[in-house]
Amino acid sequence: MDFINYKCPVCNKQFTKDDDIVVCPECGAPHHRECYELENRCFFEDKHSEDFSFEQLNAEKDNENTDDTTKDSDANIVVCKVCNTENPKETFYCRKCGAPLNEQDRQAGNNNQQNGQPGGFPFGTPFVQAQVINPFDPMAGLKSDEIIADNVTAGEMSKFVGKSTQYFLRIFDNIKKFNRSRFNFSAFLFSGMYFLYRKMILLGSIFSVLLIGFVVAEAYIQMQPFYQTASSAVFNAVNSGQYVGSLLNIPGVAQQDVLITFIPAFLELLRMIMMIVCGAIANRCYYKHCTKKINAVKAESKGEDVSKKLEEKGGVNLPLAICIGIAYLIINYLPAFLFYF
Repeated sequence: MDFINYKCPVCNKQFTKDDDIVVCPECGAPHHRECYELENRCFFEDKHSEDFSFEQLNAEKDNENTDDTTKDSDANIVVCKVCNTENPKETFYCRKCGAPLNEQDRQAGNNNQQNGQPGGFPFGTPFVQAQVINPFDPMAGLKSDEIIADNVTAGEMSKFVGKSTQYFLRIFDNIKKFNRSRFNFSAFLFSGMYFLYRKMILLGSIFSVLLIGFVVAEAYIQMQPFYQTASSAVFNAVNSGQYVGSLLNIPGVAQQDVLITFIPAFLELLRMIMMIVCGAIANRCYYKHCTKKINAVKAESKGEDVSKKLEEKGGVNLPLAICIGIAYLIINYLPAFLFYF
């Protein structure tokens, strides 16, 4: 018999597979050998005359624990009277239909609706409110076995995402159910670095190369002598009003030189557009990336620990993102440093 799920009655420590265990021949109670020798008798010796059995004792404890768990589970659940959805006791509104779970709030909402005041359900039906989510719940109110993507559960997605699971599970749930996403400001600010941080190597490499390319091209043009001359002439002409009708008609400055002065501003505009695109597509791209990688891990990990594989393949790659960020800063500020010093 395997005793690793039981505790020694003498020292109250749980057995391990490497322990030297002594079993009482009368009641079947397991002991550590050293504990049994210390007592020099079975811990339950006083009960042997009562037809005591260790198996019967543990069966009674298991039944008590099951009953307590059921009671605790029922006590922590509130059933919505509108849609019959089970909700955690600490929430105030149904996570499915948005109806108030508190009897007083529900009655007040009904009275407001009848009096034509705000707070009731419009047109006699419940409205969907934002789900009240426990800030310490990494599943963002979702059940671990709930399907959140193509053949991917919320539990698997949480394992793969690793960091910021609450944020992404809510976003992914909206994408799955309503095909709605949200603008990602982290991806907007950090562009290619953000995609590399989330292990989307291809997109991260593309956006990082574009970002660095814009910076290098802009710095290269601004460091050229003809750019300095042309930009100074354009600046002076604008301030003195010497141009007529168009900046291309500035006396003493060739048209191609004038056009060159606008290239850095154009590159800066392209960089801003790229940053906006990154913020707009980041969440959807990450949703597809996670779904594809999780299904690949599940297909490859037959008979293995899938959860462990998901944690290894998913998560974030902070060192790579930091390296790209440092490279970007060096490329961005080194030309200015060399120019002025």
